[in-house]
Amino acid sequence: MSTAEVPVSNVLTSRAVKAGLVGGVVGVYVAAIGLVQRFDGRNAITGLISLGYVLYVAIALGTGFLASRKVRTLDDPGAPTTANIFVTGAIAGAVSGLFMVPFIWVIGQFEVRETFVNVSSALHDILTFEKGTGFAAMAWPLGGLALGALGAGFHPLVPRYRRPLLAGLLVVLFLSLMEPLVRVMLSDINKNVFAQVNLDIDEGWLYESGGMTIIGAVVIFAIAVAFTFRRFQKAEARLVALGGGPAPEEAEQTPLRRKISLGLLIVGLLILPQVVGSFPSEIIGVVGLYVLLGIGLNIVVGFAGMLDLGYVAFYAVGAYSVGILTSPASPLFAPQLSFWVALPIVLVITTIAGILIGAPVLRLRGDYLAIVTLGFGEMIRVIVQSDWASPMLGGAQGLLRVPAPPFFGGELRDPQAIYYLILACVLLVAFVAYRVKSSRIGRAWNAMREDEQVAESMGISIIKTKLLAFGLGAALASFGGMIFAAKIGSLFPNTFLLIVSINVLAIIVLGGMGSIPGVVVGAFVLVGIPEVLREFGEYRLLFYGLLLMVIMILRPEGVLPDVRRKRELHEAELEDEVLLAAAAVGGGALPGGARS
Repeated sequence: MSTAEVPVSNVLTSRAVKAGLVGGVVGVYVAAIGLVQRFDGRNAITGLISLGYVLYVAIALGTGFLASRKVRTLDDPGAPTTANIFVTGAIAGAVSGLFMVPFIWVIGQFEVRETFVNVSSALHDILTFEKGTGFAAMAWPLGGLALGALGAGFHPLVPRYRRPLLAGLLVVLFLSLMEPLVRVMLSDINKNVFAQVNLDIDEGWLYESGGMTIIGAVVIFAIAVAFTFRRFQKAEARLVALGGGPAPEEAEQTPLRRKISLGLLIVGLLILPQVVGSFPSEIIGVVGLYVLLGIGLNIVVGFAGMLDLGYVAFYAVGAYSVGILTSPASPLFAPQLSFWVALPIVLVITTIAGILIGAPVLRLRGDYLAIVTLGFGEMIRVIVQSDWASPMLGGAQGLLRVPAPPFFGGELRDPQAIYYLILACVLLVAFVAYRVKSSRIGRAWNAMREDEQVAESMGISIIKTKLLAFGLGAALASFGGMIFAAKIGSLFPNTFLLIVSINVLAIIVLGGMGSIPGVVVGAFVLVGIPEVLREFGEYRLLFYGLLLMVIMILRPEGVLPDVRRKRELHEAELEDEVLLAAAAVGGGALPGGARS
């Protein structure tokens, strides 16, 4: 029996039920660990929905979307139809909602807090919408059915409509999460900018009672959709040009527009701390430190293809080197050096450290390289903590009184002041990484990443190329270590743990291997957002894992991938996208009978 003779085949039903069960398990899990209660204390859209309910909306939408992911509408009578896509998503969503009903009944009838400490009567009220178990028994399956079908409905939409809608939803969710930061920024902008021209713009139109207002959410959603739709139209035109069609006039102006956009971005970054105030500047500064580390590790992992899990060692070497050279508490040097004099010396020290650590692992690849570099990272931390090195490094007591960088009679330690030092280093490091990526050594790294034996047969010195990657990556990491030491003023071994290396690697994976803009995006998502949402800090690693799982499944190349890496992973899909863009721009049928 073909799939054309029945509304939903057994295969699609089985897939929908399995996806629904997974969604139901996830829903029970986030309730049992207390995540729903914690998020329910914050509004997403005031008077409409809290962040706790947003979690379940996202689970139902995601369940329907993933269940119907491989169900496509093809120009084939025997293939699943659009109705099959909606039905598959609806079944998956209904099953996920139905799975919640027994859990709600159990926590309403029995006292289970001795085993599950986060399961309380307050959680039962949230899950029953304060209307009883009977109402919840109907609301959860029906709501899951509707949301699952809605999630599946994103598949039949062509990309030019699907992506703007997703962008609008994500922007509204992002701004609701960032309410503590954005509200402070808007207040400071109102005081520092609008007050100078006798304007008083109240942020109350956007936020109210810890969440976005309904009007604010609608306005932001419409702006995000319109902006993304316009950009996607331009991208379609460029894609058609790359596929062999005539280049539009706007493509000829792209270099000029890029320069103008870059200039405006730099000007905005220069005035940002004076406009937004101290608290946002502190968060942006922390993100900037991880951007420095991410760009350095991206050279080793993204460009050269060597998995390094001990990258925190170079961060520690940079921090402790500048501390030893500049701190009056260090017994090694008198008089102490200025930060600016110590900076080039530290760069040389960390470059040598990178080469020394890289030399023993030249013949290792993949998992073996990762394990050995992880060991080197832990060795550095143990040495810093040891009694043997305590006269030089302070041991467990730490290295104290690291001075701030002097600057025209002042000091760069205040968040709004040291922001400029971080920004200058980020721009410098990004420029160096960009130039190296496009150079001969960058192409050698790419060749080595693809196949070491072939690269060596083409005349590339593998030993020299690997050592250059380790040395340059270590030198760039030292910028982050030096600024961190000068910013905090004291150094302790427990600051340089393995989790730092894992965080930086996660930033690269999320943003996109080999992509410099991707590092910036990854740092803002994995470092900036948790800094704002410290009230949910205990669930930080949970969201790290979930986000990385979603990225690996839906977008393995990262959020802002390198062009070369994206082509490697999606070469066939890119050809289909060119055909779809040609049809969208031309308004005609797909050439050559291509599928939609």
